[in-house]
Amino acid sequence: MGKIHLLDTEVSNKIAAGEVVERPASVIKELVENSIDAGANLITVEIEKGGSVYMRVSDNGSCMSAEDAKICFLRHATSKVRTSGDLDAIYTLGFRGEALSSIGAVSETELYTKRAEDEIGICVTCRGGEILSSDEAGIPNGTSVLVENLFYNTPARRKFLKKDATEAGYITDIMTRFIFAHPEISFKLITDGKEKLFSPGDNSLKNSVYTVYGKDYANGTIPVEYEADGIKVTGLIGKGTLSRPKRNYQSFFVNKRYITSAAITAALENAYKNQIMIGKFPMAVLNIEINPSCIDINVHPTKLEVKFSDERAVYNAVYYGVKNALYAIPNVPKIERTTEEFKRDEAKEQLNLSDMAAALPRNMTRRPETPDYNPRKNPFLKESGDTKTGGLRDTKSDNGFYQKPDFIKEKNTDNFTVPKTVSLASPKREIKPLIPDDDGDTKPETAEETVFADEYFEIVGQVFDSFIIAEKGGEMMIIDQHAAHERLKYEELKREIESKQAFSQMLIEPVIVSLNAGEMAAYRDNKRFFDNVGFESEEFGEDSVIIRAVPGEVEMGEVEPLMLELVSQGEALKKELITEKQQRLLYTIACKSAVKANMRMSKIEMETLVRNVLRLKNINTCPHGRPIIITMSKKEIEKEFKRIV
Repeated sequence: MGKIHLLDTEVSNKIAAGEVVERPASVIKELVENSIDAGANLITVEIEKGGSVYMRVSDNGSCMSAEDAKICFLRHATSKVRTSGDLDAIYTLGFRGEALSSIGAVSETELYTKRAEDEIGICVTCRGGEILSSDEAGIPNGTSVLVENLFYNTPARRKFLKKDATEAGYITDIMTRFIFAHPEISFKLITDGKEKLFSPGDNSLKNSVYTVYGKDYANGTIPVEYEADGIKVTGLIGKGTLSRPKRNYQSFFVNKRYITSAAITAALENAYKNQIMIGKFPMAVLNIEINPSCIDINVHPTKLEVKFSDERAVYNAVYYGVKNALYAIPNVPKIERTTEEFKRDEAKEQLNLSDMAAALPRNMTRRPETPDYNPRKNPFLKESGDTKTGGLRDTKSDNGFYQKPDFIKEKNTDNFTVPKTVSLASPKREIKPLIPDDDGDTKPETAEETVFADEYFEIVGQVFDSFIIAEKGGEMMIIDQHAAHERLKYEELKREIESKQAFSQMLIEPVIVSLNAGEMAAYRDNKRFFDNVGFESEEFGEDSVIIRAVPGEVEMGEVEPLMLELVSQGEALKKELITEKQQRLLYTIACKSAVKANMRMSKIEMETLVRNVLRLKNINTCPHGRPIIITMSKKEIEKEFKRIV
């Protein structure tokens, strides 16, 4: 007698069901997808005890005839695919004909359906994969599927379910994806008799985000719309202030099908480089529209994975779509309240911010004026200790050099003047396609626009020797001096590397840095990079490096810690792309050479720093992702002082 035999229907159905139905959320996903494919615009989901005891999905879709309802629980019974050629042009969410069969095989299921043209509906009962009855039923138009006692006949699978609250959380999560993918459909989720989610179905993705994440996230989103190579990317992304410690606020869809994709995730997060803090992840809801013949969704039973025929094209479409959206609008956060009462006061007369200087706290008073400042005189040649004038103090470093603050870049310092007004243009900036350089790396073309309108700004003072207060266009700007200078230094280093004209500062005494074996290997791997950014260094024995010059204004005492940190990062980043590794290392150099917090600055220094920051191309974060400028409107200040009610 042979050893090979055919499995009976009950066993084979349970095996198939184990691939499709992993938990209650899998049931909800399959049933809601069927409702969407049926053209429903009202879908209600009800669950009890995490879905393991009771689930119901009701819709107002096209419904089924009595004939179709009687066979829909059979394996591979589907209305969406007829021939193998149809698999190359799948626009529906379901197509295998396994959902209802798998659900019926591991639960007690009842299907109620009635078309508008039928006088009476039908109820089909399935238990453990066996159809028990098919009876007429007096029900309203629509379809409703009731699933009870999930995994009652597969106790091994049932015992692996988590707590009811956890399983309910999985269902809530999958429902949020449907709300994002189909804002034109009104979804309702009821958990243990309480309404958990309710979307308006008004075809507004922003309102869908409001439904799921709340007002702050909805108001902090940026629209994305980009098309290239037959791939269209649409949706919403969050501003940098909406970053999260995990990726659970990211939703990606291909032809409105929720998927997971490492390539799309990488494209999104690379587009946010320098926009958010390291270790944080952006919020995004993106849909990629692509010809179905260019993708394969039949690679996993849950249909969460998709294969692209041209993954690079999809990556580029997402990257440039997100990048263009981020740089299309200003990104300076405001400190404000948006109550209805506050909005009604917009037309009231407002006080001038300069008149409020006397009311500011003692550590926010205005810096002294500079009556003896001569704009024809070189401000960098003031004698040491001259703190009464408004000129720059000398900045003699530990290595014996006098250093000019690097954020002041006037070539002819004898004719240096401090402008009373700053004129800055504000057209949109579009990110151009990447252009390969001589080394094979890619870099975007840049445009010379900024996003600030033609307005003047006036320095009010410095707070805690760390933050600059300025007035501009009816708003108070608060600038983090270290973050601002760090960003300017970082952009300068990038330009110097691209032009191969890095500025170096010779050290009076060379610095010898001892390295261990791993650090020395990292130094050798990154020697070319160190040379490009302005280091003059070489190996000094078997376990040391001698440094004779450093980039920019790195102080003597920072040389050894800077080199140790750079080689440490280089050691950890051996497996990363060279462009990403360079960025991380540049962050550190910029941070070490930037003006520090708790450092007092003159008015000229502050004006020059703020002017150069405002000229950045819509960049409002330091290289590590911290904000540079925040603003507070005049009326908000008046509100705090009860000048308006």
